[in-house]
Amino acid sequence: MKIGFSFGRCIRDIVKGEVKYDDVAWIISGTALRDEAAIIWCIEDYLIRPGYLDGLDEEQCKEIGLRLYNEGKVFQPRLQNIRAFHIPEGAVWADMFPTTAAESEAAKRAWENYRFMIHMTAQVPEDVQENWKG
Repeated sequence: MKIGFSFGRCIRDIVKGEVKYDDVAWIISGTALRDEAAIIWCIEDYLIRPGYLDGLDEEQCKEIGLRLYNEGKVFQPRLQNIRAFHIPEGAVWADMFPTTAAESEAAKRAWENYRFMIHMTAQVPEDVQENWKG
């Protein structure tokens, strides 16, 4: 699962197939778009911006953008009067946890071991778990 940090650039990566739609948990956006009309206006603006949606299929971009918005996957702090956030230059996505796409073998192994331990302890009876507390 991924968290995105740019509405336009996240749409770009989904449309290009670099990120699967189903891998998106949510996008934290610097936008303040209150309705579908504003979403469409924003996407139309991004369609002429290099590095955003320039050169991509307009209808597909709108479809993805509206779907993200309507499914509640776009969090816009400005709409809740939350101060602007700063992200590293060029950062578009962050993994919520290591995935098979993670580049670090150690991180992947640690994650797999963690998940295994969670799976194993979820099946331990409560009276046995009491003995683990120290």
